[in-house]
Amino acid sequence: MERYVIGVDGGASKTAAVIMNERGEEVGRGVSGSSNYHQVGLECTKYALAIAIYDAETQANVKRSQIAAATFALAGADRPADARLLESLRAEMLSGMPGQVVTDALAALVGGTGTRCGMVLIAGTGMIAYGENDAGEQARAGGWGHLLDHGSGYDLGQEALRAAAFASDGLNLGTSLDAKILKFLKLGRTSDLINWVYAPDRSPADIASLAPIVLEAAEAHDLAATDIVVRAAEALAGAVTAAARRLGLGERPFPLVLAGGLLQTNHFYRRVTAQAVRTRLPHARPILPQADAAVGAALLALETLGHPLKSSTEVSASASAAWSSEQRNVLTEDLDLLSTLEIVGLMHLEDERAVTAVRPNLPAIAQAVDAIASRMRQGGRLIYVGAGTSGRLGALDASECPPTFGTSPDQVISLMAGGEQAFTRAQEGAEDDRSAGQKDIVKLEVGPLDSIVGIAASGRTPYVAGALTEARQRGALTVAL
Repeated sequence: MERYVIGVDGGASKTAAVIMNERGEEVGRGVSGSSNYHQVGLECTKYALAIAIYDAETQANVKRSQIAAATFALAGADRPADARLLESLRAEMLSGMPGQVVTDALAALVGGTGTRCGMVLIAGTGMIAYGENDAGEQARAGGWGHLLDHGSGYDLGQEALRAAAFASDGLNLGTSLDAKILKFLKLGRTSDLINWVYAPDRSPADIASLAPIVLEAAEAHDLAATDIVVRAAEALAGAVTAAARRLGLGERPFPLVLAGGLLQTNHFYRRVTAQAVRTRLPHARPILPQADAAVGAALLALETLGHPLKSSTEVSASASAAWSSEQRNVLTEDLDLLSTLEIVGLMHLEDERAVTAVRPNLPAIAQAVDAIASRMRQGGRLIYVGAGTSGRLGALDASECPPTFGTSPDQVISLMAGGEQAFTRAQEGAEDDRSAGQKDIVKLEVGPLDSIVGIAASGRTPYVAGALTEARQRGALTVAL
């Protein structure tokens, strides 16, 4: 008799169950409502799971006795207290059947790639970033629930409501969001939002349903909506980065599955988020899932029967794909068609993004400052190295130090690819001369008390890399900015 498995993916928006045979073929599927027991309660969770499983069995024409194993992939299953409760629920519903309860994020990763190794970013009503490495270590960021997570559909909807309210009060720039939201909700005026938002039966899904409105407005260059979307995408990218670093990912290409209703169905949000991720993690390879989390759960059930997982994705390792600093910004692809206000607004948002990006690096910056100061007290020099605009920033700081801090002109120095003439006129190709960077360090007779700060937007400018390499060989402190 042929054996089958059940895979269940239960989340805040819906529950999906899949019946799969031992050849890995889906033969039945059932769908029901939310099975997040924190939101709907245990009884409603049990009901949603039962309906989805029954419908899948019916479609597959499979009897319960033919099912050899089951995997429930449920939100919160990686928390010990929730895991015990959910495992008890699974055992009660499928009495005597071998099975397991795993986090829905793991099932989404397996469904997305066919294997456990890599990362998944889920953004629907809620959000979570989850990954596993070759050693089987797991890491996650986010998944704290709709009230705490950033970047989810609920977050976008809530921020849109806030933007509409603040614009009505005159506390923000005008936005199209208020009119769009009122039309969508069939309300007459902005003040009517109070009764809608605070209605006793208002659910997280209701708030999240406003997310497509925000994304549509942002794609049309509404400044308030664009601000919301950029901050949300940065939050998602931050979650991916935090989990990836704990797993030791990022030094070589790895798959990043973009899953969940928002990322899978909205091309614009997917591109903005992928851009934010690649800026932080150049080796991340964002992909759409090969299959959904219910299929992933079924594959995990097959794994318990001795059927190993097999990767269904190939990750590009090309060097050209790894860097995003020279690629076009998704938000400015139609820059020539924008109004002056829209252009200035986008510049302002990018400035905000740059400032925000500094915060996670404050400990490293403080460490560098202390190390440089210690050497300068002993007579060492601070030497900036850069090319183009990056080099001019170093030159500006070096020129300001004598009048501002009373340093001697030879204590804080700047080196520029292409020499002094490059300060006032671009020298094309000078930044690609690695040996020139090395020679400039040699000319300055850099030693162990000196501190060399290389400034490069891409992090890989040959002139800067050459200078840092030579300085490091001479025992100097080197800092990459």
